[in-house]
Amino acid sequence: MTAGSAQAHLLGWGVAALLAALTCWRVWHGGRTLNDHAVAALVVAMVGVYPTLWSLSGAASAPLGSALTVGPVAIYGLFHALDLRRDPDWFWTALARLAQAAMAFSLWTGLFLCFWAPYALVVGDWWPGRWLLAPLALAVLGTAWTYARHSTLRVNRVGDGSRQVRIVHLSDLHGCPLMTRRDLDAVVDKARALSPDLVAVTGDHLMPYSEGDFDFILDALSRLGAPVVACLGNHDLPVAERLREGFASRGMHCLVDESRILLLSGVSLEVAAVNFHWKDARARAAAAIATMPVPPADRRLLMVHDPRVFDAVPPGRFDLVLAGHTHGGQVGIDVLRPWSLLRLFGAYDQGRFERGGNVLWVHRGSWHTGLPPRMGIASEIVVHRLALP
Repeated sequence: MTAGSAQAHLLGWGVAALLAALTCWRVWHGGRTLNDHAVAALVVAMVGVYPTLWSLSGAASAPLGSALTVGPVAIYGLFHALDLRRDPDWFWTALARLAQAAMAFSLWTGLFLCFWAPYALVVGDWWPGRWLLAPLALAVLGTAWTYARHSTLRVNRVGDGSRQVRIVHLSDLHGCPLMTRRDLDAVVDKARALSPDLVAVTGDHLMPYSEGDFDFILDALSRLGAPVVACLGNHDLPVAERLREGFASRGMHCLVDESRILLLSGVSLEVAAVNFHWKDARARAAAAIATMPVPPADRRLLMVHDPRVFDAVPPGRFDLVLAGHTHGGQVGIDVLRPWSLLRLFGAYDQGRFERGGNVLWVHRGSWHTGLPPRMGIASEIVVHRLALP
């Protein structure tokens, strides 16, 4: 390595380290929970991919170095826009949207390099060259797909019969400065136009950056024109009581390890919800369900945030279980048929699953800009048609 390339090498890593530190500082402005630490670690890893490529290239190309700087700058812009705690202007919004592709490229490239490494060890050349067009194409096309197809309408039919309850399902709103009031209003207007009998929202209503002021989220949901029932997600736990009070003050329900009977279009529907737990989620959910009475009802609905809980639901106890949390698998391809990295590990990633006579639907999430980044999986609004004779 020449003296000039060594200096360029150090400069690239120095710029990346500075941007990673500034980005983590913005992350920790949002909160200091385990969630936030995990996000900070992910940020460092994503930013680190760019100087790694710069090093593998030999640090000899100024245009390449400039191009590889765009990613860390955009990722910083995303967290700066979040930390504004208000709707950002056009500049920070543009950077935040560019960050979606930058993070997607980083993650796809990191995965690609894991497969490239054995070959590179054999041939002695670590620079992938034109092979990087593959993760670049996945990042660009995946990001474009999620924007072009956001709030896709999907329908799930459960049971047979001439009567039905129409349940509109939203989840993972992640209300924050990048899920702007205009974006949120558009989701609500589209859901309201579906004339639901009930709206179910399965957790993660907000983000650390909206914990101080989330009235705009609740105000938007209160316009849905139908009864609204919600459960809590992991991002809701730090302000759970305030959030529940906010729902109640607007005539909506936020249930925690409890159930109630709602009369909808002449149909009695038991609606139950269990709380979110990182540890022993299935056991705690089973214990909560066991304490719930089983009142007479035409149909029964369980709301959870974490779809792992589905394994703890007693066979036949509920007609439909609604969940979110996985964001459709987070990284995947959802063009011809659903596929995600989580599905490779047998996880409940998105869509419909059946077990022991129970039906589960895992929502892909209702946000489309901000955190977490969407990569090839579009947001959705789901209509569940729960039928009975």
